[in-house]
Order: sequence, then structure tokens, then C-alpha cells
Amino acid sequence: MFDAGVGKQTPQVRIGMLKEALLRNVRFVATIGLHTRGMTVDDAQKLFAQKGFVDAGNARQQAVRGTFDPMYLAYTLGKIMIRNLRIDWMKANPGKSLREFHDTLLSYACAPLPLIRRAMLGDNAGPPL
Repeated sequence: MFDAGVGKQTPQVRIGMLKEALLRNVRFVATIGLHTRGMTVDDAQKLFAQKGFVDAGNARQQAVRGTFDPMYLAYTLGKIMIRNLRIDWMKANPGKSLREFHDTLLSYACAPLPLIRRAMLGDNAGPPL
């Protein structure tokens, strides 16, 4: 939304948006590491502190959360799926606006993104990732 010009485009807002996106990306890496790669909670805590730039208390809380809430990667996973869908939909619908893409996407409410992708692009939509 920042890149589309929504709100005040100040450097402070940009940095805040990037910091929050970075935290979600570290969650993505941590949850995969914790549940499939043998990452320890201490390893995850270090990852949050060093790569996510959060204080020690928040780093610990985020690392522990990853042990019982593996779907906290969903923010980043959904973002990637929506970006891929947007690229493919815009290619398949030349001349359509970004607003038309978003209106169409949101018309499907909370349906799973793979189903929305198929509805918007047809049966040969390809994988969402």
C-alpha cells in the first residue's frame, strides 16, 4: 500500500513498514526451522534478535510462539501467493487496473487463496507459489 501511494509516504512510515515485513519474514524462516530443520528455540531467538532487530524479550517471545503457532508464517505465505496472483492476473487481463484486481480478489472474501487463484485465472492457473 505504501508503494501504491496510500497514506503519508514519509521515510519513517517506510521504515516502519519494512521493519514489520522483516519481522514476518523472520517468522517464516523460524517456523520452518523450528518444525522441519531442527532449529532450537535459542537459535530462533538469535535469529529474531540478529535478523529481525527486535529486543531480547520480544525475540524470545517470537521464538517460543513459533513452537506452538507454526502458522505464524501465514502472513508472508499469503503475501507471496497474492503477489504471484497479481502478476499473473495482470498479464492475463491487460488493460485492467490494480483496483480491478483487488476488487476481484476481495470479492471472494476469505476463500483459500489457491481456490481464488483458480477462480480468477481458470483451471490452468498453475500453482500459487
